[in-house]
Amino acid sequence: MGGSEGVLRVTFGFIAGMIDIGFAIFHAMFWKLLGWPERLEPSGSINAAITQTLNAVLIYVFVIYGSVLIGFAMADRLAPNALTAAGAGFWALRAALQPLQFSMRTKPSIVLMAAFIIAAIVHGLAVEA
Repeated sequence: MGGSEGVLRVTFGFIAGMIDIGFAIFHAMFWKLLGWPERLEPSGSINAAITQTLNAVLIYVFVIYGSVLIGFAMADRLAPNALTAAGAGFWALRAALQPLQFSMRTKPSIVLMAAFIIAAIVHGLAVEA
């Protein structure tokens, strides 16, 4: 695995997986937190259905992705670079989109932006050089 650097990367892989599972839980709470589906109704039934479907699929992806990263870490193995680099890219893109799609004048938006940046960094730290 490459000594202490490898152990550190495995640890970051585990933390990255936990972050992804945490976001799955956060997204599962959207129905309650955001008042779905009632608050989606003004956007139309198709947009409401698309939003909820995409969220459900994203939850699935987060759970699988996080579970795989945690599984590699639990086996004391580095996750493949393509997997951890893709995670870093996903979260970097999500961070870049935050100020374009959401007001950065609210505390939740700022906290989420910070969380996305941290997630991108942690996933990136799990990439083997």
